[in-house]
Order: sequence, then structure tokens, then C-alpha cells
Amino acid sequence: MRTRAASASSLRVNRSTAALCAAALSGSSAMAQSVSPPPFLQWFDATYQTQIERSGDLFEVGYGAVWTPPPGRANTGSFSVGYDVFDRFDLGQWDSKTLYGTQNGLQQFGDLLHRQGAQLHIDSVVNHNGFDDQQTPGFIATGGFPGFVLQDLDGGTDPFGVPGTFGDFHPLGATGLIEGQISGLTDIDHSTNIQVIRHPTTPGNPLNIPAGSVTNQPNPNNAAFYPDQQGTVSNFSDPKLGNPNVVRYDFNADAPLSGDPVTDNGTGLLMRYHQWMVQVNNVDGFRIDAAKHAETFLYDFIDQAVYASNPRKHLDGSTNHVFSYSEVFDGSRSFLDDFIRKDINPNTPNVVGGNRDVLDFAQFFALKGNLSNNGASNNWFNVVNEGMDVFDNGIKDGSAGVLFARSHDEFGADLDNVAHAYMLMHPGNAVVYFDAKEHGDGRDFPKDGRGDALGGVFGDTIKDLVDIRNTHGRGNYQQRAITTDELAFEREGSSLVLLSNRNDVGIDTLSNVPVSFAPGTRLIELTGNHTASAAVPETIQVTDNGGQSVIANATFLRNGGQDQGYLIYGLPTPRSNAGIEIADADGQTEVLAGGTPSPTGFSNGTTRLTDEIVVTGDTFNLRLQTQAFLLSDGFFDIDAFGDNALFKINAGVDANGINPNGTITGVDFDDPNDLVTYGFEEFTDVNSPGVDDQFFNGDYQQLIDTTLLPEGKNFVTVRAFRRGTSVPVYEDFKQVLYVDRLPPESGVQELKAVNAAGSGDTDVVIESLDLTANSVHVFANLP
Repeated sequence: MRTRAASASSLRVNRSTAALCAAALSGSSAMAQSVSPPPFLQWFDATYQTQIERSGDLFEVGYGAVWTPPPGRANTGSFSVGYDVFDRFDLGQWDSKTLYGTQNGLQQFGDLLHRQGAQLHIDSVVNHNGFDDQQTPGFIATGGFPGFVLQDLDGGTDPFGVPGTFGDFHPLGATGLIEGQISGLTDIDHSTNIQVIRHPTTPGNPLNIPAGSVTNQPNPNNAAFYPDQQGTVSNFSDPKLGNPNVVRYDFNADAPLSGDPVTDNGTGLLMRYHQWMVQVNNVDGFRIDAAKHAETFLYDFIDQAVYASNPRKHLDGSTNHVFSYSEVFDGSRSFLDDFIRKDINPNTPNVVGGNRDVLDFAQFFALKGNLSNNGASNNWFNVVNEGMDVFDNGIKDGSAGVLFARSHDEFGADLDNVAHAYMLMHPGNAVVYFDAKEHGDGRDFPKDGRGDALGGVFGDTIKDLVDIRNTHGRGNYQQRAITTDELAFEREGSSLVLLSNRNDVGIDTLSNVPVSFAPGTRLIELTGNHTASAAVPETIQVTDNGGQSVIANATFLRNGGQDQGYLIYGLPTPRSNAGIEIADADGQTEVLAGGTPSPTGFSNGTTRLTDEIVVTGDTFNLRLQTQAFLLSDGFFDIDAFGDNALFKINAGVDANGINPNGTITGVDFDDPNDLVTYGFEEFTDVNSPGVDDQFFNGDYQQLIDTTLLPEGKNFVTVRAFRRGTSVPVYEDFKQVLYVDRLPPESGVQELKAVNAAGSGDTDVVIESLDLTANSVHVFANLP
């Protein structure tokens, strides 16, 4: 297994050996070197409270985004996963929670993700609503789905004169890819144009949606679901939709009830919903459900709604564009390609563009079909060129497709570890699926995920693979050798991946596998699978073969019924015996220890694993010491001892008071295109690299002003770099801090009248504003 404190990356400006440009979670393919940005975690079947508690575990593993299930109120009750949408705008309240919690909980989780530099993605259901429809007894009388019209308003014909009584929906019993129902769910017709105020605030307005006995009743609080037309306004042109003058107003998160209700159609409601989720509810991206079943123009309208709408800017002030990726259950790459749109131009910021990709089902089907338990049918030639990345531009550079190996809908390949190793070591975006099972085991839906996605009782396989991706997943993809049974590919200048699809016991060897590393370079096996066979070396050496750098005998480990047929050899990186050391100026050494989950029940999904160091003083000293070490073959790899380390607090805090560009304020590295250094700072108090010390030990220290940090959870990364590489190769050391300088900050979130009208009975909801309170005592009418 790897010896490290955690996982992540960076470079010292005056010692940098490579410029690395990439676009994390975006559509840019302008890359000097291909990169694997931190993967997404599809985190299902967990409450927002659990996700908040376990945000440190997410940070420790190294995910860059979390994809959560549909957050709105479901049609079949609070135990539904959420794909049968009843009310998109009802995210749960303290006295009426969804399966996952409340709107406030979602917002708080998003805040913590942004604090650590990650993103919040949600599942967006745009094709359909729930199971109820016009024929459900009493459903029309109650008002139906909030915001949607169940019946036409002109006496039986739709706005285009076509007979029918289906309002915003396709006719019941309709068939076909677009109009047909999925699993009996009421299908939205996005081409209708019924213009009404869909979230009415004022009774008696003739433009209001028809009210029922329960839903679509006027409510002044509905103003929160509309932008404030007296606030910020943006003007764009949208050439794709032929609109030269798009006027968009922003939601007012500080004064939600300042929203101005206006009429819109069903598609307009969906546009408004996506903008609301971004600007009010901390959402940065959308996984679009069942995308092939809705009219394709819908996605251009959603692009328009969210274009440049994210209020959370990059450190350099540039727009952090919303990223979306569609679920299109189809293996046709030409069909999948229709759902990709990446035409945002930073030079024309007032022209609407899209930042939209697609889940790579073509690659998923190829992995599932060729990493089966029937080894005789497996064939790497049927895998390597089947994804959207190659289809997009002929090379594997991460330009298209979001890779995944299993999901809530689909079990993956039998050789699931091998599939994840293949996926996670590829350029471009990738998703790991985790089913926390907080709401019980044995459910038919969602499908089981990777129980080890955050570590825990099921091991660290995925945790280690994510770490290796983050530290060694850069450099251009180069296929180095392929047979029916073996695949070798290099991330040029960083790592070599050796995969087998054989299910029997043993090893296979390929001779003279070419690599880009200089002769004499040592690579170490990073996954720990070399321990499965004495015939698999822990360290391999690059040799010269007639002027070509090669691995003379590349050893492939068969799966042996254990799903172990993956080896990843990478350049050695700096090591630390102690990891990050925190010395609080007040002498505080308290640790909020992580727990140990049980293999039964759902504690593997709910137990926080990561220790949190409590900091109570106004300053603390941040330190990393690195040590010299011998490789397993006795080689003293001086370059591995490191030539620099950088540190990052949260998503980027100016903690050293200097900046390489000559200014005295601002985070040292603020270029969002550089995934390695973005948000990091130089050590300025003590900066003694291992290669500069006569004993090859490094020492990096910085005194941190704790008053710069928010109360509660904070996230610290120290990134120590190997010297002299063609692409940045590093080791990450991480620590979660719990800043507790001040008393807990609480406030009244809501006063809600209960019981009979005029009784004066009121429920008071108290919110822990800084998430540091573990209990609140409320006293009424104190003298």
C-alpha cells in the first residue's frame, strides 16, 4: 500500500519543469498536457447532514465534485430516491424533510464543498414529473404538480389548436422516444407555450395558474422562486437559439422575497429552476436525467439560463461556468455526440455558450462487455478506442465524455476494480459511485455502489486509485502495448498502467514495452497489488534498448478470481513520517477522532473516518517535514525527496502575505487553468527542500493567522513535488482543522404558526449558522 498522509498537487514557480493547462470540470481541450482532474463522487442514499459530517472524508480522498440525487419533493413520498418529481422547488423544510433533508442542509453542504474547493452537482429531472396524471382520481382537483398545468386552458385544444386536454404534458398513451412515458412517469411536452404565473403570489390575478385545493395556491413566499427584476441584470445574445437580446435577471439570495413573478411556459419554469439552484442553492453542475427522451432544444434553453450565472467566481475573478452532463442510455457515439456542447468563448462573454458533456455509455458498455468473469470473451481491442474521447478528436486528451464504471441504474463490469483503474487513469472527467445505504440495505433501487469510495470497512481500493489519479494522472495518454489479454498505457512522464482481463491465477510478461522515461529511472508500484505475487516487482527500472527507453519485462498480474489485475507504476514522490503538523499557539492539542464503522448496517456510509484537529488560538504553525528513503531495490532516488512544497487552505486563502506577481495581497497561484497550483501558497517562513539539505530532509513551515479562517471545518493541503519531471508529480498531505475560536453562532431561521389560527402557538427554528453547535437551549420570555 502507499505510504502517504493523503492526496492532491502544485509547483514552485522558479523550479517548475512544466506548464500545465487544463480545464477542471469544463469543456476546454486546450491542454499543454492531458490531465485527469479530481473525479466526481456520485454520493447517493445519504442525508445532507451525513454529507456535511463526512465532508472531511471527501476532502481526504480527493474528489473534486459531488453528484447528489434529485433534491426536490417526490411524488411517491419522502422515501423516494427522487426521480418521480412532484415539486422541484420544494427541497424540504425542518418539519417536512425529503429523504435527504432540507433546503438549508443542501445549501450548507454546498458551502462546505466550496470551502474545500469542490463543486456541488445535482441530478436534474427535466423529461418528466411523477406517476400521477390527469386520470389519477382527485389529482386535478388538488391542483396537480406545483407549477405545471394539467389541462389546457382554452376548452380542449392546446395553444397550437391541437385537440387534447393534457396541458404541459404529452398525451397519455403516447409512444416514441420523445413523447412516450418512462416507467409510467408523466412526460413533459417542452414545446407547449401555456403562459401563466406558475408560482403565484397574489390571489385574484387572472394570469395565475389554475389553483387546486392543495397546490398552485397563491402564496407570497413564492416570490422566492423568481429573479429580482430590480436587481442585477445581464444582457446576452444567443445565436444558437436565434435570440440577439437575452435579458436575464438574477435571484436575490439576500432578499429572496424581492423576486418578481412573471408568466412563463413549462420550459421557462425549468430554466428558472436551474438558475435558482445555481444562484440560491449553491449548485455548480447538473447531471441531466433521461436526456434522450426530451426535445433537444430544451438543453440549449437550459444553457442560456445558467450561462455565466454562477456567483462563485474563480480566484482570478473569472467566471466559474456551470458544468452539465447528460445521461443518454445509448451506445451510439454519434448519437451521444449530439448532447455535447462546448462553445463558451472567454473572448465573447456576452454570447451564450454551453459547457455540456455526456456520460460515456459507449465506453461503459465496452468495459462491461470485456471485463467479464468469462475471461475467454474479454478483449482489450474492443475497449481502448470505444469512448467519446477518441470519437471527439481522434486522441485521448479528455476533451469529451464523462467516464463511469457503474451507477445507481447499472451494475458495472465483473472486474470492477480493473474497470475503475482504467477509467481513473484516463484523461478527462470521471465518476465514482457510492451508495451510502443510510436508508437501508437490500433496496432494488438505487443499485449498490462502491462501499470503499470513501474508505472504511470495505477497504481502500478506490480511495487509493483516486489518490494515484490525482498525483500521477497527468501527461499525455500513450498506449504502449496491447494484446487480447493485456493493456499497457502511460501517462507520459508520470506513470505506467498495466491491466489484465484474465481471470485465472498467474502473471504474463511483455518484453521491451516502450516508455518516455529516461533510462535508469525507477518506477514504484502504487496500488499495493504487487504484494499479491512474488513474481511482481515493487520497483522497475527503465533501460535502453537501441536508443529506445523500455521496460525490459513488463509484468501483468492476472485477476485470479480476486479482481486484482491492475498495476500502476509511477515516479516516487516525497514522503513524510509525520504528515502535516499543526502547532496551536495556545497549546491546544484536542483531536476530534474519526470513528470505526461496522461491516453491518449502514455505519459505513455514516461514520466520519477523518480526524479533525481543533484549533482555538489566533495563530497556528503549519509544518511538513519530508524524509529521505530507499526504494525497494536499494536505490537512493534523490529527485524523489522533493524540490518544493506549497500549501493551500480551503479553496485558497492568502495566508503568507506575498504574491509572486509582486503584489502583497491575493493567493499566490490564482490561475484556474492550472489544476496543480491553483489556490496554493508558497511557504515563506521556512522553505528548505529535501534536495537542498545534506541529509535530504525537507522542512516547510508557515505561521497561519487563524482569524482569516471561518469557524468550523477547514481543509489544509500541503503538496510536495518531485524534482525534475516533465509534468508535475507530487504527493499530497492533508489535514482537516476544526477552528473553534469563538462561541457558536446561532440565529432564528423561521417562526412558524402552528395549531389553530389565532392561538399564538409558534414553532421557532434555530439554525447553527457556523455549523459548530452540537446542541441549542432556547429560553422564552426571560425577565
